[in-house]
Amino acid sequence: MKKTIQLQENGLSVLFGVRDSGVVELLDFSPLQSLSNTSAEETRTEFPIIEVQETGKTTREMHGYKHNMCSASLEFQYKSHVITETESGKELVISLETTAHVAADYHMKLFHGIPVVQVWTELKNRGTEDVGIEYVSSFIYRRLSGNGVQPYFEKTDIYIPHNSWSCEAQWEKRDIRDLNISGMPVDGFNTPGFGHNRFSYGGRSSWSTSEYLPMGFAADRETGETWCFQIENSGQWHIEYGSDPEKRLYVALSGPTETDHGWWKNLKPGDSFTTVPAAFGVVYGDISNATAALTQYRRAVRRPNADDEKLNVVFNDYMNCLMGDPTDERERRIIDKAAEMGCEYYCLDCGWYDAGPWWDRVGEWMESPERFPNSLKSICEYAKSKGMVMGLWLEIEVMGTACELAAKLPDDWFVCRHGKRHIDNKRYLLDFRNPEVRKYCTDVVDRLIEDYGVGYFKVDYNVTMGYGSDLNTDSCADAILEHYRYLYQWYGEIFRKHPDLVIENCGSGGQRMDYGMLKLLSLQSTSDQTDYIYNSYIAANVASAVAPEQAGMWVYPYEDDEEHIIYNMVNGILLRPYISGMVWKLSDSGMDLMREGIFLYKEIREDVKDAVPIFPLGFTGVKDSVMAYGLQKGKTVYLAVFAPKTQDAVIPLKYGDTVKTVSVIYPKAVNCSFTYENGALSVHLPQKAAARLFRLDLK
Repeated sequence: MKKTIQLQENGLSVLFGVRDSGVVELLDFSPLQSLSNTSAEETRTEFPIIEVQETGKTTREMHGYKHNMCSASLEFQYKSHVITETESGKELVISLETTAHVAADYHMKLFHGIPVVQVWTELKNRGTEDVGIEYVSSFIYRRLSGNGVQPYFEKTDIYIPHNSWSCEAQWEKRDIRDLNISGMPVDGFNTPGFGHNRFSYGGRSSWSTSEYLPMGFAADRETGETWCFQIENSGQWHIEYGSDPEKRLYVALSGPTETDHGWWKNLKPGDSFTTVPAAFGVVYGDISNATAALTQYRRAVRRPNADDEKLNVVFNDYMNCLMGDPTDERERRIIDKAAEMGCEYYCLDCGWYDAGPWWDRVGEWMESPERFPNSLKSICEYAKSKGMVMGLWLEIEVMGTACELAAKLPDDWFVCRHGKRHIDNKRYLLDFRNPEVRKYCTDVVDRLIEDYGVGYFKVDYNVTMGYGSDLNTDSCADAILEHYRYLYQWYGEIFRKHPDLVIENCGSGGQRMDYGMLKLLSLQSTSDQTDYIYNSYIAANVASAVAPEQAGMWVYPYEDDEEHIIYNMVNGILLRPYISGMVWKLSDSGMDLMREGIFLYKEIREDVKDAVPIFPLGFTGVKDSVMAYGLQKGKTVYLAVFAPKTQDAVIPLKYGDTVKTVSVIYPKAVNCSFTYENGALSVHLPQKAAARLFRLDLK
């Protein structure tokens, strides 16, 4: 190698090499204390730090559908690099340029004490000809499981983050050999370790997480290293594993691609394009250690806001409660219950703007006098009189097909294809690339804050824009990308005008649960699941996807039964309990259990906002009879134990004889037995479908 660039801090060892040709390679990304096999010796094949596929340029060798062998990538040659100190850590920028004067700045941002970096690339056309871009990586690393003795295909586990409506954050662990990317022997060739297939998953439209979460883990069983990563975009994204001609395993992270999404960008002279950001990290340890690192990173990159420090308790009147059918009388009755339980915010969910069926009429956001004959403002003032901040539901990015305003507006306000407005389930979708759309939405928010004193919005998103818009764009997929970039800017402007405003991110529950949005918005609706037992399968995993204090988890009792209420509350206490349910059914003892749980949360939320997740049983799923999820802060461990199908649970823990005390902290009336011996917590519960919250104090 002609030159090397090395970073060794925050528990990371990152090594770049510059070849004589000028190609820059990422040679190593390992835990700092690892015995890495990497040296600066050159491989036969060059592997650049960015992959760029330009229109009219070839790919290299046989690649199938993979994005790891683009010929244009080799044209980007090293010019310079700089490492600067920032408030949060350091930032490395490697500047590259081609002979055709297409430049690239590769950014890697480091954060104090966190073994996760943020990476993105900016392309700039400094030449005189248009350049068509079909693919550009946000980040690519080509040596997963590259340390140790065994080849990657003998020792690598991949964690696949399945996500769906009402069944969010359901992980699947797969041996890399089961994914058919490493090849098998063929006559005349010794191919194990290299194949043309890839294993990939991604976001297809404007619901970023409707099928998968934009993240992943990869674990080396031999060395004990676990890599973690996420893509920070609310539209289309792509994660790809594959092998290269040197029989190494790579992972490539990006926004939309031409092959997978029809994305294409025409980079004209003087234009620039910035990839969506990606995060990448590595730890010694298991998925708990890797999730802890990602959690610390997520806290470091999100917008500082008071809500994520205070962790306000919100009551929402939708789930297993009014279900979108509010009236003056119902709201007042439920506001009384919410205040009695100790809730701090009250969110009036959907339906407040129309007398009857409202689905296809949304868009003007004017109150319904039929539902609120005494005015919606009187309801807002009533909630405030009970000591709660008032909130309203909005689906700001849509207008219903029956909305009178929508019929008066020009087509360029909306996502269009083939000369028609795109319609998804009787909704048009607003296009935030249009400044008039952004102004209209700002006026709506300003009016609701001014007229009603709203301090909280639940912003929902129940439909998708499909392939995107073909108006004023190089490609439909690029319109989705630009829509979201303008939406992020719009949110930034809203928070500058209203710095105390709290906004919840919702997309039919967890269908837009990504850190494009969650860097800006303070909490996330994690699901639309209405069954409290199935909700626990989400509660046990969702801190892998969202920082615990941002993960709004429904606590919505709909039966006046002690174990039913306890289970509901245990679902939420180690996340952000999001209160709802048929509270009018609850007896005095049921209300006491709700108050007890909310009071406990207020006691421990200072720990919740700083603690990191633990998954003693690994990620669990709907086939499991026992689940466990916890938080650790220093020598304090909180552990939720769920037993949906049994009365007995055994939870192996890593603390051994360092555990000083174990206690049940919810409910106070324990009504269960437990022992801690030989590093395992054994619990006997009073019935099947029961849950308890424990605290462990370590020596």
